[in-house]
Parts: sequence; C-alpha cells; structure tokens
Amino acid sequence: MNIANMKLEREDLYSFCDLLPEPVMARPVVIAGRERGLTLALEYQGQRVELTEGGKPLKFTTVDAVMFELDGTPNLDTNNIRFDMDNYWKN
Repeated sequence: MNIANMKLEREDLYSFCDLLPEPVMARPVVIAGRERGLTLALEYQGQRVELTEGGKPLKFTTVDAVMFELDGTPNLDTNNIRFDMDNYWKN
C-alpha cells in the first residue's frame, strides 16, 4: 500500500479528527526509532498524517504519553493502535 504522508501540528489534532467525515475512524500508529523514541501518526483512507510540533516530529518516551496525547480525541480507533517497528534497527 502506498501511503501519502502529511504533517499535522499537535494543536490541530483534535479539530482534524473531529472533522473527519463519518464513518471514517483514524487509526493511531506509534513509530519506534532506536535512540529517537516514539513518534505518532494517524492512518485513515490510505493516508498517513504525522503529528508534529513546530514542524518537527513530536517525540514521546512512553506509550502512556502517547495515549495521554490521544485521550478524548474524537474519531480515533485507539483499540486498534498499531506499532510500527520496521525502521527500529535502521540508523
């Protein structure tokens, strides 16, 4: 699957998800990077949106921190959160 990548500023997360047309549910994707921590993206309808802060990927140190960030955000399927480990061993 070829996924288009977009960037979304942290402060726009709630409104972005709230405006997704029904019945679209975004799926959170936690991306692990060795010595880089965790980053977060949302996937929906073949697109991937990377969460950023100041134009740079927003970093997390724990899954708890990711879940806290997503808490209360509408139209998110947090029961099916995905962990992307594909690039963990790449430099």
